[in-house]
Amino acid sequence: AASADNGTDPTKFVTIAEGKYEYLDLQGGFGSSTLRLSYTQPFGGERYNIRARLPVASVDVLGDDGYDIGDFSVEVAHVFGLNQRGAWVAKGEMVFDTAARPELGTGQNVLKGTLIYAKFLKGGSIFAPAVVQSNSLWGEDDRADVNLTTFDFYYVPKLSDPRNLITYDPSLNFDWENNKEFAGLAVTFGRGLGPHFGGDGILFVKPSVFAGSERPGDWGMEVGYKVIAF
Repeated sequence: AASADNGTDPTKFVTIAEGKYEYLDLQGGFGSSTLRLSYTQPFGGERYNIRARLPVASVDVLGDDGYDIGDFSVEVAHVFGLNQRGAWVAKGEMVFDTAARPELGTGQNVLKGTLIYAKFLKGGSIFAPAVVQSNSLWGEDDRADVNLTTFDFYYVPKLSDPRNLITYDPSLNFDWENNKEFAGLAVTFGRGLGPHFGGDGILFVKPSVFAGSERPGDWGMEVGYKVIAF
């Protein structure tokens, strides 16, 4: 399997403190900027973990480009069926309608379920396809319901220098509520920085592109820093 100390193996649960900044180029000449702060903590003999995430966002689509709180979320994950060939990971995430302004969130309280099968390939690479289903449970009556399905095809090649990491993340996205579908590709490039704050520091950059006539935007860029296994 991939190294436990770079955070790319979805079946290995470790403590993670992360801050990342993402810019998305939206349709119509608009853009969104989001600072995502998250903390992940394993429990239950490292077969479970819980992650809390708080976004601080700016979306200029309604003329106000100030930063404010977005939709806070809590996710619980469980790894099971682990053997030398692979493992399953199930995740349940609740995204709460906490956004300070309408354009910073969905106006809905959304349950997001994920099922991953991580296959450990010869030579140490990982292929981990996933299906993600998001549905709104309750929320503001004048905002659209959420009904999204994503098929994700996460791949982690084994690199010769363990301090470097790359992940490939192609996806197919289906927005059933708005009858839209589009494809995406994100590639993460990371570099381990050695011991930081009692764990391992990692700096990363993650460009992304979107394809299809119904795509929400053309491209995105994420830069971030995290400390893992502290």
